Formats: sequence, C-alpha cells, structure tokens
Amino acid sequence: MKLLLMILMLSATLFAYEGHHKWVGVFAKGKHVAYSDQKLYGTLFWEDFRKEVHRMWREGYDLTQFKYGDGKWVGLFSKPAPFSTESLQSAGRWKDFRPLVIDAWKQGYYLTDLHYALGKWVGLFAKGVGYHGQSYNTKKSWSKMDPVIVDRWKEGLKLTDIAYGELKWVALFSKADSLGRQSYSVRGYFSQIVDKIVQMWHQGYDLTALEYGVGKWVAVFSEDGGYDRQKLSFRESFDDFVGMFEKRRREGYALVTLTYGW
Repeated sequence: MKLLLMILMLSATLFAYEGHHKWVGVFAKGKHVAYSDQKLYGTLFWEDFRKEVHRMWREGYDLTQFKYGDGKWVGLFSKPAPFSTESLQSAGRWKDFRPLVIDAWKQGYYLTDLHYALGKWVGLFAKGVGYHGQSYNTKKSWSKMDPVIVDRWKEGLKLTDIAYGELKWVALFSKADSLGRQSYSVRGYFSQIVDKIVQMWHQGYDLTALEYGVGKWVAVFSEDGGYDRQKLSFRESFDDFVGMFEKRRREGYALVTLTYGW
C-alpha cells in the first residue's frame, strides 16, 4: 500500500510539471562526487556570468555544469576542483566554434560541457578529465544520429554530452575508460523519460547525461558510472530549484547533471 501511494504521488508530481519549463537536476552519491562544497549561481547577463566563473576559479572552485534557461545563465561550481585547469570558450556560429574545439584538443583540453543559447555556442574545456581522445558528430535530426552512436561505440568511444542548437544535434564522444557499456533513450514527454530513467536504474545503469532539445528529452545511461546512488529532482522556478539543491546537499548528494527543458 505504501509503495502504491509513493508511485501515485510521483505520477501526480510529474503530471503537474508536464508541459511546463523546468530545471532538472541529477544528484548522486559515490566515489566520483566527493565534493566538500557546491554552489549555484544564476545571472541574466553573459558577461556577468563569465566574471563570476573567473572569480570562482580564483577561489578554488571548478565550473562543473552550466546551462541557460528561464532568462538566466546558471553555473554549478564544485570544490575540491575535479579538473587541473579549465577554459570557457564561445562563438556565435558552429562553423566558428569548431576551430576552438580543435585548438583546445591540441592544447590537451577536452570538452566537458556544451550548450547553445542566445545565438552562441559555449563550451567548457578542461584538463585532468580522464579522457584520452574525443570526437563529435552533428546531425539535423536525431534519427540520423542513431547509427552514428552505434558506430562510435564500436570504435570504443563513449557518448559523454549532447547539445542542440542552430537547427542541429551535436553528440560528443570521448575515450573514457571509467564508463562501461552504454544505452540511451529519447522521449517526447518528461514523464516518459523519468519512467525510463527509473527503469534503467533498476537495471544497474547510471544516468550520465540528460539533455532537452526541439521537443525531445535524451538520456544517456552508463554502466560503472561511478555513482552509488542517484536521485532526480525538478522544479519550475530557479529559486525553487536552488531550495531543492540545498536540501539534496544536506542529504549528502552532489549535483552532477543540470538541464532545462519542458
């Protein structure tokens, strides 16, 4: 009876948020998320966001996730810093952003987070990530990305990030020995992707990437993702999400994935 009540409560909560813009966070416990401190920062303007990133770097934090949504640039800062060094790069068109990626690879950086908003591509590059190779593919429709992902898996690459912008999907693949076998799922409704996430958790997979674009939720699952336990939390307003973030932190969880969609 108690389990049935919990399922009904979850279903009611998902229904209330279906069709609404929402902040979504994946929280985790485990050996890969031993952060002593995490902070969320949101601002309306890009230049203010960049200044905050540099200020937090000076204070010993790393930018581990960032996203634009609800008129805000939002960054997640974590300590102790998981990477040896970071760089934040942006360009207005993908054709202008691609050379930044190639140049970063030549300097030993890897792309850890990619996002498109307000007419610009923004990439977070880092050293000390644990990757030893990286590549990307772009397709105008997700259906054309399916065979690409399968081929990349055969090459020993892992799907580590997804972004949508400028009428295209971008899939980022990395040589990541820390990740085991992968699977992914695409759903049109948030409640459907949550159901799939819960199903994959029961099968022993970790949720290692979650993205929304052009009416689709895309979730990436990995075996041996380094998490002992995960939780999914979502709120419509950023202020309410910050409250949930602080609650999860008190429970001993770290925020490992941040996204925005509806």
